[in-house]
Amino acid sequence: MKYLAIDLGSSSARVMLADGSADMSLTELARFPHSASIVNGHYRWDIQRLFDKLKNEINKAIAQYKIASIGICSWGVDYGVIDGNGDLIDMPYCYRDSRGEVMFNELHKLISKEELFELSGIYPNPINTIYQLYADKMEGRYTGKNVKIAMIADLLAYYLTGNIRIERSNASTTGLLNLKGDDWNYDLLKRLDLRTDILPKIIYDGEQYGEFCSVPVLAVGTHDTASAIYALEVLDNQTAFLASGSWLLFGKVLDAPICKPIAFENRYTNERINDGKVSLLDNINGLFIIQRLVSENTLSYGEIDKHIDSAKILGELDVDKLMSQDNMTEDMKKQLGIKECDIYDLVKTAYYSLAKRVVIAIERLQQVTGQNITTIVMTGGATKAKYFVDTLKNLSKIAIICTKSEGATYGNALRQSKV
Repeated sequence: MKYLAIDLGSSSARVMLADGSADMSLTELARFPHSASIVNGHYRWDIQRLFDKLKNEINKAIAQYKIASIGICSWGVDYGVIDGNGDLIDMPYCYRDSRGEVMFNELHKLISKEELFELSGIYPNPINTIYQLYADKMEGRYTGKNVKIAMIADLLAYYLTGNIRIERSNASTTGLLNLKGDDWNYDLLKRLDLRTDILPKIIYDGEQYGEFCSVPVLAVGTHDTASAIYALEVLDNQTAFLASGSWLLFGKVLDAPICKPIAFENRYTNERINDGKVSLLDNINGLFIIQRLVSENTLSYGEIDKHIDSAKILGELDVDKLMSQDNMTEDMKKQLGIKECDIYDLVKTAYYSLAKRVVIAIERLQQVTGQNITTIVMTGGATKAKYFVDTLKNLSKIAIICTKSEGATYGNALRQSKV
């Protein structure tokens, strides 16, 4: 059996053909960059352009191969708004847009951060969907209109099938699921005076959105973190995961959320993943920092690998505050209190600081769960960054197992094969 696995990161899109044999091999059919761009002063996604490219690749794959099903996973929290005619009302906002930070403060005039965490299990973060939806309300973005929202992967599935659904792992990134994870948190929605009619039906991984050209479009773990975790070997009580991409998602797989104050104090969040499980994780700003340095300074990863051993560490960065989409290089220099430096020193400093931040997350996770971590299973792009992996091993004194660099795509295909 052959499956089409589509994985949308926040900086690139991948279309892969999976052979459902015992080793589940992947063949890359297409890969292309994409990014948010400024439209009328706000960072937004050109989803229509992205979909047109993907649809072309899907059509080519269906024409060439006998495809058993199609699965899509993507970054979380962002969504499109679909009107009563089935059209997007405008371009989806990017979670890195500043309006989330503005609405973060406004929303928490109504409910404390601690109480929101207790009700949702999701750690308050300005990038979360709940703040974007509150911004929609305050701006009157679709007041009086018949609309539905769809998370990015679910939105593309809608374009293929005509059915608006939201898979549970992506729904959990909204911060609006109840603690059981089986329905919307209507009490919280009412308290914040957010519309419930805009929220689509929740489906689970393994269910079907519909069909495209007679090929089933299946719900995998549509949040790419969920798919990446699904690709990993069995994780025991002393093993944590590190799913790496634009973000570093570090945590453990649990049967139920932990919403105690100690989890809040240590910045842990409870997201839903495949098979009804929970990923207790710390959401750490990740390879986005390196991606911006590469883009802004016309670097190549090959050149970074050549220079990083001889480069110097300039200090320790607060990586969680490095969110700039335009001026990462200068923001890092400002944090370090320097005006000029070798660019490879800056890259090495970024990798070192990311590794230090993961070490902090390890210590916090052990406090939250009361269990020691002896092993970290790592997937995603950072598995290819030898300096980062070696530094993390040295700083943490913990065994690190590097698995598939395309973990989310693999997990996407693996879930399709289980249907």
